[in-house]
Amino acid sequence: MLSKKTKKKVKKRISAKRLCSSIIKREGVKKDGTLKKGYRYVKGGKVVKAKAKK
Repeated sequence: MLSKKTKKKVKKRISAKRLCSSIIKREGVKKDGTLKKGYRYVKGGKVVKAKAKK
C-alpha cells in the first residue's frame, strides 16, 4: 500500500523588525510617525525631549 506524499504547509514568518515595531513604542513619536510637541531628532535619528532655550 502506497501513501500519497503531501506538501507541508509553510508558515509565513514575521521579521524581527516588524514584530518589535508593533510592541516597542518610541517615546515622543505619534502612531503616524510624526513627532509629538516638545520632542526633536538628534544626530543618528534618536528622538529626545527638547530643552527650553535660556
